[in-house]
Amino acid sequence: MDEHGLVVDALPDDLRLVYTTPSHQYPMGGVLPVPRRQALLAWARRNGALIAEDDYDGEFRYDVAPLPALYGLDPDVVVYLGTTAKILTADMGVGWLGGRPDLVAEVALRKEELNDRTAVVPQDALRLLLERGDLDRYVRRMRGEYARRREVVVRALDGLPLRGDTAGLHLVVDVPEAVAARVVEEAGRCGVVVETLDRHHMGPVRASGLVIGYGSAATLAELRKGCEVVRTLAG
Repeated sequence: MDEHGLVVDALPDDLRLVYTTPSHQYPMGGVLPVPRRQALLAWARRNGALIAEDDYDGEFRYDVAPLPALYGLDPDVVVYLGTTAKILTADMGVGWLGGRPDLVAEVALRKEELNDRTAVVPQDALRLLLERGDLDRYVRRMRGEYARRREVVVRALDGLPLRGDTAGLHLVVDVPEAVAARVVEEAGRCGVVVETLDRHHMGPVRASGLVIGYGSAATLAELRKGCEVVRTLAG
């Protein structure tokens, strides 16, 4: 992985499934460029592999045009995953999957065998939001709200190296590992919760920094104050 996300040339040819978040890689925030998306699709076709595309917060983009989903480019080798966790609330427990008919049927069968059933009421609620156009209106309104929050965060952290701030509901501050650990501890004493990047690694830690989310802040003033605490501690 690099600053753009998944590095296709580094994938071994014996993989059968690749899970990726091309719209906004978590946690580093990279956006997979179109040429690399095309290379990933070609790799999957060449090796008979399947790509699981998790578009967990693709609705929220700032300052950049949306890129085509992998599923839209080649639905035969991609399973598209979506969720209400970011656009509404994780408490709904509703997600969706798009893919080839045979794959969708197989997943539905396995889900039934596991007796893993999504509650009917949240599904009906989501259906009504979609049919009435309420969900689209809500997403447009929240896109503006999150853009304002993102602007507050970027301004409050001015002077610190940031990445992943063009989309989603979080960004990364690049600081050394020791600094990140100290900031998390001292910010916590001030009531400000941030995470270190090393919590999200499997295997050797290759990058250090802070993960700052801004989706759940109660007010812009609260968000600004918390980020100013981080800037003071990390600067």
